[in-house]
Amino acid sequence: MSQLPVAPLDFSAALDRLDRATQRFAAAADRVRDWSAPVPTCPGWTARTLVIHVGLIHTWAASAIGAAHAPEDPPFENDGSPLPEWYRGRASALLAALREAGPEAPAWTLWGDRVAAFWARRQFHETAVHEFDLASALAAGAGDPVPWSIPDDLAIDGLREVLSGFYPRQVRLGRTPGLPAVVRFEVRTDDGETVATLDAPAFGGEDGPVLGIVAGTARELYLAVWGRGEFPGASPELVETIRGTKLTP
Repeated sequence: MSQLPVAPLDFSAALDRLDRATQRFAAAADRVRDWSAPVPTCPGWTARTLVIHVGLIHTWAASAIGAAHAPEDPPFENDGSPLPEWYRGRASALLAALREAGPEAPAWTLWGDRVAAFWARRQFHETAVHEFDLASALAAGAGDPVPWSIPDDLAIDGLREVLSGFYPRQVRLGRTPGLPAVVRFEVRTDDGETVATLDAPAFGGEDGPVLGIVAGTARELYLAVWGRGEFPGASPELVETIRGTKLTP
């Protein structure tokens, strides 16, 4: 499977998508009434932990722009601002850094081209996944519930990011030997029509025949590879193999 571009070709559109995602996350944070409430999709985390994590990840990503090596983890510093406003400040700083740098500016990245455009894509999906987490916490009683959704094209892009970025990185870092054969992901409409097919490559064996197929909607597959949902259409044996080889981040 070929390496995907690090970001949508239209950098301005990518930044707009990121901007909207951070605004939605901040609006969800505004609805939190109990900051000590647990986040069901992130065991051990509270709503406060989650919002701080996303804000610090934005700061960390911004500091990767122009860097030659992985940045240090930033400390949590707050002058007493309400947590949603603190988060908005971190998101604004990230967007400003990306706009000032431009897509081709040098940057340290997790994989692929060492350019700032990487972080427009990566931080969109970081925010979208954790927006789902925050929505789950709100639905479980942390505050006023909010809906969560993601357009199919961006869900498919997020699936590609995991299969061609995070998963090979796990193998490269020695965290998993990789799948023994190809696992195929078929993105289908609600009516069952296949609209996209993506493969998780084999690293622990020969490409050979397909080990198994995971088939579902773009949203279902997006949440599955991020550990926020089941693998639709997959046998229990295939699910065990996928989770055992740490396909998901």
